[in-house]
Amino acid sequence: MRTISDKQGLTLKAATRRGIDQAGGGDAFQHVTRVKAGALSKYATAGEETSDKFMPIDIAVECDLEANAPIIVSAMAAMLGYKLVPADGAATVNAVAPVSLIDALKIANEAADVVRAITEALEDGAVDGLEKRVITREIDQVMKALHCVQRRIGGDA
Repeated sequence: MRTISDKQGLTLKAATRRGIDQAGGGDAFQHVTRVKAGALSKYATAGEETSDKFMPIDIAVECDLEANAPIIVSAMAAMLGYKLVPADGAATVNAVAPVSLIDALKIANEAADVVRAITEALEDGAVDGLEKRVITREIDQVMKALHCVQRRIGGDA
C-alpha cells in the first residue's frame, strides 16, 4: 500500500502541471531536461492511465529552476509538513507582508519591460539569440513578481 494518498498524488500532479506551464510548457521544457514532452505530459496528467506516473526528482528540480520558482518542491515540502523559505532570508519578511499597490505596480512595470523587450527585438523583423535571452530574462522577472504575490496570498498550494 502506498504512503501518499490519492489526494496528495493529485496535489503533486497539479504542482507538476503548474511548474511545467511556468517553465514554458512541455514543448519548451523538454529541451532542457532528459525527457520528452510526452513523458512530461504524463507526469502532469491526473487520468487513470497516468495516475502512477510522477516526475523524477532531478527533473522536478530542473522544472522549478526553469520556472524560476519552487513550485513542485514547495508542494512536496507541504505534504511533509514543511514550508520552504528563501535561503537569503530577505524574501521571508516580504512573504508575510500584505499585498499592496506597490506589488501591482511592480508587476505592471515588469510586464511593460517584457513588452519593451519584444518590441525592440522585432524592430528588425527577427528575434536573435541575444534578444531571446533578454526577453526570457524579462519574462522571468515578471513571473518572479507574480509568484511573490501568489505566495503571499497563499495561492501556491
